[in-house]
Amino acid sequence: MELDAGTLGDIESLIEKCKYERDPDRQLKILLVINAMLPHTKKLHIPSYLTDDYITRALYEIEKALKSNY
Repeated sequence: MELDAGTLGDIESLIEKCKYERDPDRQLKILLVINAMLPHTKKLHIPSYLTDDYITRALYEIEKALKSNY
């Protein structure tokens, strides 16, 4: 399943928003929205205990996958 340009743009916009969000709860909510928008095969397995480092790494992995054209 490929993402259309609109969905891809939405995900990229949310990634940027998440990177600069200071509130961890809001950051997690944004990450969950991003994850919900990803194709089933690319969804993250989000652990029950999250750290700031995990969110940063998850965003990096999503960006890397988007740039590699899925």
